[in-house]
Amino acid sequence: MSRLALFDLETTGVDPHRDRIVTAAIIEAGAGVKTTTRSWMLNPVIDIPQGATDVHGITTEMARLDGRDASTGVRELAADLLSCIGSGLPVVGHNVVYDLTLLHAELVRHGHTTLAAAFAGIRPVIDTMVLEKQLDPYRPGKPNGRRPDAACGPHTLLECCRLWGVDLTAQEAHGAEADALAAGRLAWRLATDPYRFEQFDGPRGVDRINPGDWDLARLHDWQGAQYARSATSFQAYKRGEQRKKPDDVDPAFVACTEWPVQPLPADWSPDQLPTPATEQEAVA
Repeated sequence: MSRLALFDLETTGVDPHRDRIVTAAIIEAGAGVKTTTRSWMLNPVIDIPQGATDVHGITTEMARLDGRDASTGVRELAADLLSCIGSGLPVVGHNVVYDLTLLHAELVRHGHTTLAAAFAGIRPVIDTMVLEKQLDPYRPGKPNGRRPDAACGPHTLLECCRLWGVDLTAQEAHGAEADALAAGRLAWRLATDPYRFEQFDGPRGVDRINPGDWDLARLHDWQGAQYARSATSFQAYKRGEQRKKPDDVDPAFVACTEWPVQPLPADWSPDQLPTPATEQEAVA
Protein backbone atom coordinates (compact mmCIF):
# COMPACT_ATOMS: atom_id res chain seq x y z
CA MET A 1 0.00 0.00 0.00
CA SER A 2 3.08 2.26 0.13
CA ARG A 3 6.09 2.58 -2.17
CA LEU A 4 7.29 -0.71 -3.64
CA ALA A 5 10.36 -2.06 -5.44
CA LEU A 6 8.93 -4.16 -8.29
CA PHE A 7 11.32 -6.77 -9.65
CA ASP A 8 11.42 -9.24 -12.53
CA LEU A 9 13.98 -11.21 -14.55
CA GLU A 10 13.89 -12.78 -17.98
CA THR A 11 16.34 -15.63 -18.26
CA THR A 12 17.79 -18.44 -20.35
CA GLY A 13 15.39 -21.00 -18.85
CA VAL A 14 13.53 -22.19 -15.77
CA ASP A 15 16.29 -23.61 -13.54
CA PRO A 16 16.88 -20.96 -10.83
CA HIS A 17 20.28 -22.41 -9.90
CA ARG A 18 21.82 -23.03 -13.31
CA ASP A 19 20.14 -20.69 -15.80
CA ARG A 20 21.37 -17.15 -16.41
CA ILE A 21 19.90 -13.64 -16.38
CA VAL A 22 19.16 -12.03 -19.75
CA THR A 23 17.12 -8.94 -18.81
CA ALA A 24 16.03 -7.41 -15.52
CA ALA A 25 13.93 -4.53 -14.25
CA ILE A 26 13.55 -2.78 -10.92
CA ILE A 27 10.68 -0.29 -10.75
CA GLU A 28 10.08 1.95 -7.76
CA ALA A 29 6.37 2.81 -7.74
CA GLY A 30 3.54 3.93 -5.51
CA ALA A 31 2.91 6.30 -2.61
CA GLY A 32 2.07 9.16 -4.95
CA VAL A 33 5.70 9.54 -6.02
CA LYS A 34 6.94 9.48 -9.61
CA THR A 35 7.68 5.98 -10.86
CA THR A 36 11.33 5.24 -11.65
CA THR A 37 12.47 2.34 -13.81
CA ARG A 38 15.92 0.79 -14.05
CA SER A 39 16.54 -1.98 -16.56
CA TRP A 40 19.42 -4.21 -17.62
CA MET A 41 20.33 -6.49 -20.48
CA LEU A 42 23.18 -8.86 -19.66
CA ASN A 43 25.34 -11.13 -21.76
CA PRO A 44 24.68 -14.54 -20.15
CA VAL A 45 27.75 -15.99 -21.95
CA ILE A 46 25.89 -19.26 -22.55
CA ASP A 47 23.56 -19.61 -25.53
CA ILE A 48 19.96 -18.52 -25.07
CA PRO A 49 17.71 -21.46 -26.12
CA GLN A 50 15.12 -20.77 -28.79
CA GLY A 51 12.35 -21.60 -26.33
CA ALA A 52 13.51 -18.79 -24.04
CA THR A 53 13.89 -16.39 -26.96
CA ASP A 54 10.33 -17.18 -27.99
CA VAL A 55 9.21 -16.04 -24.53
CA HIS A 56 11.16 -12.79 -24.04
CA GLY A 57 12.40 -11.98 -27.54
CA ILE A 58 16.13 -11.74 -26.79
CA THR A 59 18.47 -13.84 -28.94
CA THR A 60 22.00 -14.95 -28.13
CA GLU A 61 23.33 -12.52 -30.73
CA MET A 62 21.39 -9.58 -29.28
CA ALA A 63 22.62 -10.31 -25.77
CA ARG A 64 26.24 -10.64 -26.87
CA LEU A 65 26.09 -7.44 -28.90
CA ASP A 66 24.16 -5.20 -26.50
CA GLY A 67 24.32 -6.99 -23.16
CA ARG A 68 26.46 -5.80 -20.27
CA ASP A 69 29.07 -7.89 -18.51
CA ALA A 70 27.15 -10.41 -16.40
CA SER A 71 29.39 -10.13 -13.34
CA THR A 72 28.97 -6.37 -13.20
CA GLY A 73 25.26 -6.56 -13.92
CA VAL A 74 24.34 -9.07 -11.23
CA ARG A 75 26.35 -7.10 -8.66
CA GLU A 76 24.46 -3.93 -9.60
CA LEU A 77 21.10 -5.70 -9.45
CA ALA A 78 21.66 -7.14 -5.99
CA ALA A 79 23.07 -3.90 -4.62
CA ASP A 80 20.10 -2.00 -6.05
CA LEU A 81 17.56 -4.33 -4.43
CA LEU A 82 19.33 -4.21 -1.07
CA SER A 83 19.39 -0.42 -1.31
CA CYS A 84 15.63 -0.44 -1.90
CA ILE A 85 15.20 -2.65 1.18
CA GLY A 86 17.38 -0.27 3.16
CA SER A 87 15.11 2.60 2.13
CA GLY A 88 12.05 0.75 3.45
CA LEU A 89 10.73 -0.58 0.12
CA PRO A 90 9.67 -4.24 0.00
CA VAL A 91 10.71 -6.24 -3.07
CA VAL A 92 7.64 -7.34 -5.03
CA GLY A 93 7.33 -9.92 -7.80
CA HIS A 94 5.24 -12.83 -9.04
CA ASN A 95 6.84 -16.15 -8.12
CA VAL A 96 9.70 -13.92 -7.06
CA VAL A 97 11.34 -16.84 -5.22
CA TYR A 98 12.53 -17.91 -8.68
CA ASP A 99 13.99 -14.49 -9.54
CA LEU A 100 15.68 -13.97 -6.18
CA THR A 101 17.08 -17.50 -6.09
CA LEU A 102 18.48 -17.16 -9.60
CA LEU A 103 20.07 -13.79 -8.81
CA HIS A 104 21.63 -15.28 -5.66
CA ALA A 105 23.09 -18.15 -7.72
CA GLU A 106 24.48 -15.65 -10.22
CA LEU A 107 26.17 -13.70 -7.41
CA VAL A 108 27.90 -16.85 -6.19
CA ARG A 109 28.77 -17.88 -9.75
CA HIS A 110 30.58 -14.59 -10.36
CA GLY A 111 32.41 -14.57 -7.05
CA HIS A 112 30.39 -11.93 -5.19
CA THR A 113 30.28 -14.08 -2.05
CA THR A 114 29.91 -11.29 0.51
CA LEU A 115 27.05 -9.70 -1.41
CA ALA A 116 25.48 -13.14 -1.95
CA ALA A 117 25.51 -13.80 1.80
CA ALA A 118 23.75 -10.51 2.48
CA PHE A 119 21.29 -11.11 -0.34
CA ALA A 120 20.34 -14.56 0.96
CA GLY A 121 18.61 -12.91 3.91
CA ILE A 122 16.73 -10.27 1.92
CA ARG A 123 13.44 -9.11 3.50
CA PRO A 124 10.73 -7.99 3.37
CA VAL A 125 9.51 -9.59 0.16
CA ILE A 126 6.02 -9.74 -1.32
CA ASP A 127 5.41 -12.69 -3.64
CA THR A 128 2.10 -12.22 -5.41
CA MET A 129 1.95 -15.89 -6.41
CA VAL A 130 2.14 -17.00 -2.77
CA LEU A 131 -0.47 -14.43 -1.72
CA GLU A 132 -2.79 -15.12 -4.65
CA LYS A 133 -2.78 -18.87 -4.07
CA GLN A 134 -3.87 -18.28 -0.48
CA LEU A 135 -6.57 -15.74 -1.37
CA ASP A 136 -8.07 -18.03 -4.05
CA PRO A 137 -6.86 -21.51 -3.05
CA TYR A 138 -9.62 -23.63 -4.61
CA ARG A 139 -9.35 -22.34 -8.19
CA PRO A 140 -9.18 -25.16 -10.75
CA GLY A 141 -7.16 -24.87 -13.92
CA LYS A 142 -10.24 -25.80 -15.95
CA PRO A 143 -13.96 -25.20 -15.34
CA ASN A 144 -15.85 -27.56 -13.09
CA GLY A 145 -19.32 -27.66 -11.57
CA ARG A 146 -18.46 -25.04 -8.99
CA ARG A 147 -16.39 -22.58 -11.01
CA PRO A 148 -17.38 -21.03 -14.36
CA ASP A 149 -14.92 -20.59 -17.20
CA ALA A 150 -14.16 -16.95 -16.40
CA ALA A 151 -13.18 -17.78 -12.80
CA CYS A 152 -10.75 -20.59 -13.66
CA GLY A 153 -7.11 -20.68 -14.66
CA PRO A 154 -3.58 -21.37 -13.46
CA HIS A 155 -1.62 -19.12 -11.11
CA THR A 156 0.60 -17.62 -13.81
CA LEU A 157 1.04 -13.85 -13.78
CA LEU A 158 -1.00 -13.44 -16.95
CA GLU A 159 -3.95 -15.44 -15.63
CA CYS A 160 -3.80 -13.87 -12.16
CA CYS A 161 -3.89 -10.42 -13.71
CA ARG A 162 -6.90 -11.39 -15.83
CA LEU A 163 -8.79 -12.79 -12.87
CA TRP A 164 -8.01 -9.89 -10.53
CA GLY A 165 -8.68 -7.18 -13.09
CA VAL A 166 -5.12 -6.03 -13.82
CA ASP A 167 -4.23 -5.00 -17.38
CA LEU A 168 -1.56 -7.28 -18.88
CA THR A 169 -1.79 -8.62 -22.41
CA ALA A 170 -0.11 -11.75 -23.72
CA GLN A 171 1.99 -9.50 -25.96
CA GLU A 172 3.24 -7.51 -22.94
CA ALA A 173 3.83 -10.51 -20.68
CA HIS A 174 7.36 -11.95 -20.36
CA GLY A 175 9.07 -8.58 -20.66
CA ALA A 176 10.88 -7.74 -17.42
CA GLU A 177 9.47 -4.21 -17.11
CA ALA A 178 5.90 -5.16 -18.03
CA ASP A 179 5.88 -8.17 -15.70
CA ALA A 180 7.38 -6.23 -12.79
CA LEU A 181 4.80 -3.47 -13.15
CA ALA A 182 1.96 -5.98 -13.48
CA ALA A 183 3.10 -7.74 -10.29
CA GLY A 184 2.99 -4.43 -8.46
CA ARG A 185 -0.52 -3.72 -9.67
CA LEU A 186 -1.57 -7.24 -8.72
CA ALA A 187 -0.10 -6.78 -5.22
CA TRP A 188 -2.18 -3.61 -4.81
CA ARG A 189 -5.32 -5.45 -5.97
CA LEU A 190 -4.70 -8.33 -3.57
CA ALA A 191 -4.36 -5.85 -0.72
CA THR A 192 -7.46 -3.83 -1.60
CA ASP A 193 -9.81 -6.62 -2.74
CA PRO A 194 -8.75 -9.80 -0.86
CA TYR A 195 -12.30 -11.20 -0.75
CA ARG A 196 -12.81 -11.12 -4.53
CA PHE A 197 -13.26 -14.91 -4.79
CA GLU A 198 -14.60 -15.78 -1.35
CA GLN A 199 -17.84 -17.10 -2.90
CA PHE A 200 -15.77 -19.96 -4.35
CA ASP A 201 -14.22 -21.04 -1.05
CA GLY A 202 -14.18 -24.78 -0.48
CA PRO A 203 -16.24 -26.64 2.12
CA ARG A 204 -13.61 -26.05 4.80
CA GLY A 205 -13.53 -22.33 4.16
CA VAL A 206 -10.38 -20.22 4.03
CA ASP A 207 -8.41 -18.66 6.84
CA ARG A 208 -8.44 -15.34 5.05
CA ILE A 209 -6.11 -12.44 5.64
CA ASN A 210 -6.10 -8.92 4.27
CA PRO A 211 -2.49 -8.31 3.19
CA GLY A 212 -3.04 -4.56 3.30
CA ASP A 213 -3.71 -4.71 7.05
CA TRP A 214 -0.47 -6.47 8.02
CA ASP A 215 2.93 -4.92 8.59
CA LEU A 216 5.66 -6.06 6.20
CA ALA A 217 7.62 -8.17 8.69
CA ARG A 218 4.55 -10.19 9.64
CA LEU A 219 3.49 -10.57 6.01
CA HIS A 220 6.98 -11.75 5.00
CA ASP A 221 7.04 -14.44 7.70
CA TRP A 222 3.49 -15.56 6.89
CA GLN A 223 4.36 -16.01 3.21
CA GLY A 224 7.39 -18.10 4.15
CA ALA A 225 5.22 -20.38 6.27
CA GLN A 226 2.60 -20.70 3.52
CA TYR A 227 5.25 -21.47 0.90
CA ALA A 228 6.76 -24.17 3.12
CA ARG A 229 3.36 -25.72 3.74
CA SER A 230 2.55 -25.78 0.02
CA ALA A 231 5.94 -27.28 -0.85
CA THR A 232 5.50 -29.99 1.78
CA SER A 233 2.09 -30.84 0.36
CA PHE A 234 3.52 -31.01 -3.17
CA GLN A 235 6.27 -33.31 -1.96
CA ALA A 236 3.68 -35.68 -0.47
CA TYR A 237 1.79 -35.60 -3.77
CA LYS A 238 4.88 -36.41 -5.83
CA ARG A 239 5.71 -39.27 -3.48
CA GLY A 240 2.24 -40.70 -4.00
CA GLU A 241 1.03 -40.02 -0.47
CA GLN A 242 -2.00 -37.97 -1.54
CA ARG A 243 -3.36 -39.90 -4.52
CA LYS A 244 -4.57 -43.37 -5.30
CA LYS A 245 -3.04 -43.84 -8.74
CA PRO A 246 0.66 -44.78 -8.72
CA ASP A 247 1.38 -42.95 -12.00
CA ASP A 248 4.54 -40.83 -12.02
CA VAL A 249 5.27 -41.45 -8.34
CA ASP A 250 8.75 -40.55 -7.13
CA PRO A 251 9.30 -41.82 -3.57
CA ALA A 252 12.60 -39.92 -3.32
CA PHE A 253 11.25 -36.52 -4.41
CA VAL A 254 12.25 -33.66 -2.10
CA ALA A 255 10.67 -30.21 -2.42
CA CYS A 256 12.56 -27.15 -1.25
CA THR A 257 10.63 -25.32 1.47
CA GLU A 258 12.93 -22.26 1.63
CA TRP A 259 11.56 -18.87 0.61
CA PRO A 260 12.27 -16.24 -0.74
CA VAL A 261 15.87 -17.32 -1.57
CA GLN A 262 16.57 -21.02 -1.94
CA PRO A 263 20.03 -22.41 -1.16
CA LEU A 264 22.28 -23.86 -3.82
CA PRO A 265 22.04 -27.63 -4.34
CA ALA A 266 24.79 -29.74 -2.78
CA ASP A 267 26.12 -30.74 -6.22
CA TRP A 268 26.10 -27.21 -7.61
CA SER A 269 29.10 -25.68 -9.34
CA PRO A 270 29.45 -22.31 -11.10
CA ASP A 271 29.99 -23.68 -14.60
CA GLN A 272 27.06 -26.10 -14.64
CA LEU A 273 24.75 -25.75 -17.61
CA PRO A 274 20.97 -25.97 -17.20
CA THR A 275 18.89 -28.84 -18.48
CA PRO A 276 16.88 -27.59 -21.48
CA ALA A 277 13.36 -26.60 -20.48
CA THR A 278 10.32 -28.21 -22.02
CA GLU A 279 8.11 -26.04 -24.20
CA GLN A 280 5.48 -25.89 -21.45
CA GLU A 281 8.04 -24.86 -18.81
CA ALA A 282 9.45 -22.15 -21.04
CA VAL A 283 6.04 -20.61 -21.60
CA ALA A 284 5.19 -20.73 -17.89
